[in-house]
Amino acid sequence: MLLTCADTVPRAAPPSLATGYRPALGGDHWSVRDWVWLGLLSLLALAARCIRLGHQSFWLDEVFTYQRIHLDTTALIADSFANRHMPNYFLLLRSLVPAQPDFAALRLPSALFGVLSVGVVYAIGRRVGGRFAGCAAALLMALAPTQVQYGQEARSYALLLLLIAAALWGLVGLAQRPARAALGWRHPDGLWPDWAAWLVGTIGALDLLGDALPWLLVSNVALFCIWRRLRATHPPALVREFQRGWLRAQLLVLVCSLPFYVAICVASNGRMLDAFNWVPGLSWHGLWVVAGSTYLMRPAAVVQYSLMPAGVAVLSPCVAVLCGLGLFRLRGRLDGRVLVLGFAVLPLLLLAVSVVKPMLVPRYLLWSAVPFFVLAGAGAAALPRRWRPAVAVVLPLLCLYNLWPVYRIETKPRWDHTAAMLATDTRPGDTIYTADPNAPAMLETLRPRGLPPLGSKVVLTDRLDLAVARWKQGSRVWAVNGRSALGQRESLAGFEAKLAAFGHPQQTMMLGREIAVLEFAPP
Repeated sequence: MLLTCADTVPRAAPPSLATGYRPALGGDHWSVRDWVWLGLLSLLALAARCIRLGHQSFWLDEVFTYQRIHLDTTALIADSFANRHMPNYFLLLRSLVPAQPDFAALRLPSALFGVLSVGVVYAIGRRVGGRFAGCAAALLMALAPTQVQYGQEARSYALLLLLIAAALWGLVGLAQRPARAALGWRHPDGLWPDWAAWLVGTIGALDLLGDALPWLLVSNVALFCIWRRLRATHPPALVREFQRGWLRAQLLVLVCSLPFYVAICVASNGRMLDAFNWVPGLSWHGLWVVAGSTYLMRPAAVVQYSLMPAGVAVLSPCVAVLCGLGLFRLRGRLDGRVLVLGFAVLPLLLLAVSVVKPMLVPRYLLWSAVPFFVLAGAGAAALPRRWRPAVAVVLPLLCLYNLWPVYRIETKPRWDHTAAMLATDTRPGDTIYTADPNAPAMLETLRPRGLPPLGSKVVLTDRLDLAVARWKQGSRVWAVNGRSALGQRESLAGFEAKLAAFGHPQQTMMLGREIAVLEFAPP
């Protein structure tokens, strides 16, 4: 009886048990209409992620994924730890894709994970603010350009986002019913599905990617807020029961996750932060790129620290206003505090760390977009009811039009076209010089199937002195200027000046917007 009063807050509930609690606006009992909306939004998300799924070329990280899943299990695990990665995603991906996957096949699991994330965002939004809030949040999640881009990439970010979204769903449920959250899993009134969602999502995310470490901080601060609410409004026995459950959950998380981080630390000789040397330093431009691409519906180029032209410029301020309305609507609510922590802690933490060691990159903040979009959905539900039909029509149209540049603009350098051209046009004895030290791996991995490895007939090198020496010995030289990952790209004029020893190029070919290939005949 005590717990029923604390969670449902009927009119006759004792004030000491009802203090500070507001019931969820959406609840957990779904109707047929909820499932219909969930199905429609999931289909929309699936279409957005499957359109031109294999059109963009692989970039460096995806090439590493392709290479790693073709290793034997022992080598895959060792290579993952040596490169500061968890092996679990690559083991999972290898079991899901064919033996020789193409671009689309290797990216399809990420597309499906992205679709499932949209469903979880709908569930969180509905639990917090009702059906309209869930639909608005899921729509933004389904059509956010950056979410679509990483849902079309053979990396673990889409799966990480799904796991943290599931954990957030459970954490919001615990915050909405703190008294029942204190009960054991075996108690008939206990919130075992919410605890299980938080545990499985948190452990899965931590065992997938180190980007999830801030989530552990976020969720524990949120659990501390729940504990404080319990201590202020409920009997001490219930508070102690919550403390015991919280401690057991933390121990389980540590037991399941800590060995992976110890393995990475040992494999990298304790130099884990050296992996972030490529991240650009703090700047106002970088802050706008991160905020615009992660939260404000702006598409970004994957290997450039820049935003693409906005399809609909007005959409960014609209989404920001909706998030502000959501913050206002959920003020004073414990579940609202959980969402604010989930959205704000990660960017503020990375911003603070970036003062010493730059780490502010859009994909590292990707999962914090989930609570942001839920807050925006709650803000949309706070609008006057007579506005809802207009919002339901205008918002999807704006989002769809805003997403269009992702499909028609080159967001990743065309290393696939470059590899195909060099594989067919080079002759035995030629030399390929690349300004990017990772370009040889790109060219070898992305060459057309059925053709022999480039290294079997040409010399691939990033050493200019070796290329010049071979040219003087009569080798034709192909000089490739392009970047494989985030970083500075040398201008074509500067690249040509560096190659002055070769004389004037016989021809210069542009393969997409990013890559130039210069052919030099032997002397």
